[in-house]
Amino acid sequence: SKADVECVAQLARHLASVPHVHIAHPRRSAVAIVIRLVISTYPPYTPAQTPEATIQSLHAFLNHPLVSSSQAQVLFIQRAQHSRDPWSGNIGFPGGKHELCDTSDQDTAERETREELGLDLKMGFVHLGQLDDVAVYLLGQGTRMAVSSHVYLQTQEQSELCVSDEVASAHWIDFSCMVQRAERPVRPFSREYKSIGANIAARIFPKYAQTQPWWFRIASVGLGNLHYTVLPLPYTAEHSVTNKVLEAGPNSVRVSDHVRFASDTELYLWGISLCMVSELVDMSLPVAPNRSVASPWPQLGSWLWTDINWVTNTVHRQ
Repeated sequence: SKADVECVAQLARHLASVPHVHIAHPRRSAVAIVIRLVISTYPPYTPAQTPEATIQSLHAFLNHPLVSSSQAQVLFIQRAQHSRDPWSGNIGFPGGKHELCDTSDQDTAERETREELGLDLKMGFVHLGQLDDVAVYLLGQGTRMAVSSHVYLQTQEQSELCVSDEVASAHWIDFSCMVQRAERPVRPFSREYKSIGANIAARIFPKYAQTQPWWFRIASVGLGNLHYTVLPLPYTAEHSVTNKVLEAGPNSVRVSDHVRFASDTELYLWGISLCMVSELVDMSLPVAPNRSVASPWPQLGSWLWTDINWVTNTVHRQ
């Protein structure tokens, strides 16, 4: 639709004019946020060398009759189940850790996308810019890593995605379903609220999570769980690719018997990927609503933490 294309154009303008926040940390990862326009034939796109020229080329491309009323979609993946992967089964974007062969965070994002999906972002895509870095923070352990996110727009027809053994499935999700959440954000503990829980005691004392001595069990009951907000993303088989070798659809990859990251119709986005989507939506609107797609902070489920929940949600609304 024209609204989708205008969101993409606004996103490109903001990314070109607003400097991103860089987090200095020795351990780095990078992801690629890939956007495509659902059209039958791609018009010519003229590559540019400067940000100003890129905006002009994008303006001509997005206003072409074949493109101006098209539907925008964002590429998500579900990671394959792996015991050594801390994000096993999670919904997110293609990407991974910085390697010695990478000269920049952008190189990392492009290399990982090529390895995981067979998608070469140097051919038929334009790099729109970079969102703010996100810190990977673990309770009691501080900041463990900084994640850089790079936004790309597809400008040429591409072959079908080829998912590697690191990926269980890949999905093109309508951008409009995320943008609409700026008007109707996910409210904690509302009727539609979904969350992914994490035991607070296990986060603070991970060495005792398996043996669970008596004092650990008492702490688990007293401290309760962290409830991380989930943003449901509806998907269809038509715009999805499943790893046939793994024989795992979106609903079959799970971390435990109690945690699933997808159903038969929805992907459950949470954590740092949800923060990235929130900023992506903010940047695509004329006036940024300050990440109102969903609250970025986890909720504390125990009655002991009611006042803290009230404070954090009040700060978020403001």
